[in-house]
Amino acid sequence: MLANVSDSCRVLTFFIGVSEVCFMSAPVGQCSYCCPRNDTLDVQYQLFTRANPTSPQTIPERDVEGLQRTNFDFNNPTVIYLMGFSESINGISTTTLRNAYLSSGDYNFISVDWSRLIVFPWYVTAVRNTRYMGRRLARFVQYMNGIGVRASSLHVIGFSLGAEAAGFAGKELRRRGLVLGRITGLDPAYPGYSLTNSNDHLARGDAIFVDVLHTNPGVLGFPQPIGDVDFYPNFGMWIQPGCWVDQLIRDKQISFIYGCSHNRAWRLYAESVINPTGFPATHCRNWKGPLRECRFRTNGYMGFGAQPPMTGKMYLETNEKPPFARNGP
Repeated sequence: MLANVSDSCRVLTFFIGVSEVCFMSAPVGQCSYCCPRNDTLDVQYQLFTRANPTSPQTIPERDVEGLQRTNFDFNNPTVIYLMGFSESINGISTTTLRNAYLSSGDYNFISVDWSRLIVFPWYVTAVRNTRYMGRRLARFVQYMNGIGVRASSLHVIGFSLGAEAAGFAGKELRRRGLVLGRITGLDPAYPGYSLTNSNDHLARGDAIFVDVLHTNPGVLGFPQPIGDVDFYPNFGMWIQPGCWVDQLIRDKQISFIYGCSHNRAWRLYAESVINPTGFPATHCRNWKGPLRECRFRTNGYMGFGAQPPMTGKMYLETNEKPPFARNGP
C-alpha cells in the first residue's frame, strides 16, 4: 500500500534555524487520510558507540545474531533517546546528546528514529502516536531484558513528545512486570496532555527514578511537577534567560530562535553530561511564594548528576548562553 501513497507518505526535511524538521503531507496513524503504519519504517533503533560515533548501526528487533553484528557492548551502560516533535535522527538534539555521552564515557547510545510518527505539521496525530511508540519501546526493552540487558539498568531520555512516549513505555513495562531504571523527561510536552490523570502523561512511577526538567512550563512544556524530582531552571521562568529575541541577536544565538526555551532543556542536559556538578539546585516547595522563604543551598544537581533519593521541586540558575552551567567543570 505504501507504494500507492508514496508521495504523501515520503518524509521530507528542511531547516528552521539549526533544527532539521521532518515534514509529510499526511500523518502516519489510524485515520481515513493517514499513511498506514509500517513496523519496519516507523520505528528504528539506531546504535552509536565510540567505535561508530557518527555512523549508526540499526539494532534489529528480536534478532540476537543481528545485535551481535553491531558494536553493542553488554558491559557498557545503555542510554535510549527519544527526540521531540518534527525532529529527524540527524537533528541537533540527537547529535548533541550523542556527542556528549560518547565524549564522556563508553556507552551504548541508542537513538530512536520515530520521525515518521511525529512529522510536521501533524501535532495532534503525533500526540496520539506517543502511546503507540510507548508500546513499541516497551516491546523492545522486554526483548533486551530477555537477552541480558536488564530493564532496570536502562536510562531512557525523552525530549518533549519523546518524554511522554518514554512515560507510556514505562507504564506498559509495569503491566508486563518490568520496570525501567530511569526516565529523564526534558520539558515533557504539555499541549494535548491532561494535567490531572497521571495515566495520560509521563509521571512518577514510570521508572524507578523519574527526573524532569521544566524549561518552558505552561507553554510547550509541562508546568506541574510530575516526576520524583522536578527541576525548574531560573526558578520556573517560561522564557529562559537568553531566549528573548534581542538577547538571541546580541549573543549570536539567533539559530535557536525556534522554540528556544523548550529546546533549552536538552541543551542544559547535554552540558550536564560533560559537567555533572555544573547545575547545583536547591530544594524548595515554591520559590515564587509571597514569603520567599527559600534560601539557596545545594541539595543536588540537575541533569546527569540527578539521582535518588532526590524528590520534590528544585530550583537553580543558569547562564543565558553556553556554557549554561555556573559551576565550572
